[in-house]
Amino acid sequence: MKDSQLPFVSILAPCRNEVEYVERAVNSILQSDYPADRMEILVLDGMSDDGTRNIVARMAEQDERVRMLDNPQEIVPTAMNIGIRASRGDYVVRIDCHTLFSYDYISKCIEVSQRTCADNVGGYCMTCAGAETGVARAIAAATSCPFGVGNSAFRLTGPEKEVDTVPFGTYRKEIFNKVGLYDERLVRNQDIELNSRIRRAGGRIIISPEIKLSYFNRASYRGLWQQSFNNGLWNLYTVYFVGGGLSLRHFVPMLFVSGLLCLIPLALCFHPLAWLLAADVALYACAAAFSAAQCARRRPVNTLLVMVSFAVLHIAYGLGSLWAMITIPFRFRGEAKRLPGKALTDRTA
Repeated sequence: MKDSQLPFVSILAPCRNEVEYVERAVNSILQSDYPADRMEILVLDGMSDDGTRNIVARMAEQDERVRMLDNPQEIVPTAMNIGIRASRGDYVVRIDCHTLFSYDYISKCIEVSQRTCADNVGGYCMTCAGAETGVARAIAAATSCPFGVGNSAFRLTGPEKEVDTVPFGTYRKEIFNKVGLYDERLVRNQDIELNSRIRRAGGRIIISPEIKLSYFNRASYRGLWQQSFNNGLWNLYTVYFVGGGLSLRHFVPMLFVSGLLCLIPLALCFHPLAWLLAADVALYACAAAFSAAQCARRRPVNTLLVMVSFAVLHIAYGLGSLWAMITIPFRFRGEAKRLPGKALTDRTA
């Protein structure tokens, strides 16, 4: 296909206080093989105060494809809706500043979309260590294996297939006229919820190994705990707001942690139940050790550190969901399910 026949693409980059990452992410798109005159990059800035805006302004001066738009509400769904309304493209590509995209990323997204007639396409996400430390490598391993993330397809590997969601999707812009824009009440899970609407409307979401991207995960257990807790928290908040959109895997950590929290006081009062508690913990530890050993065969990681990463990930995620269950009646009382959450500054390393 001639360059002039390729669709015009709008790349949307929501960000807030990403001074260390925004230039690298945007440059990975600017340096792609997609024709320069067939794309624009809209950086939707959530009123950053760390120097991010200066970097984006400089990039915009150097390359007319880059524009910065303000996102006063500071959360991803409002950023995306601002970008979609301002975009000129036939396709809308959502990117993340903590991600690097392959040289042919945009080209492959368009090729797969046109070949499969999908409404949204994306690639398998290669999770990379957020720092050159043993803990960071262990976290990356734990968040890219089935025991860590369940059947979340895009965090694993596999063939081209239809899925329930993809990371940082490439949407046909016309789909927003059919299903609506992003739900601005959702601080998290906004992509998952949008993709559930697309599927309910008869649309298709395709993941392909031809589309390559690398995501840099948290580098410390503190950062992993914060990320996982907020993910679990917003799972229940999402169900409260929209009545669904998530799958069973999103609630397994809550069931696991709930079981432990119930068994601990019961075991103290009724000692035979201590054996059941011990068996539950031992079964989890065995499964974690086996999965960590599998990870160690594929990556240069410490098995024990991977096991700790599993525990931090699952316990924080489960506690976040339980905390949401407790706080929903108080946090959203009288709001008629309308107000968005506050912006989360949870990018602890």
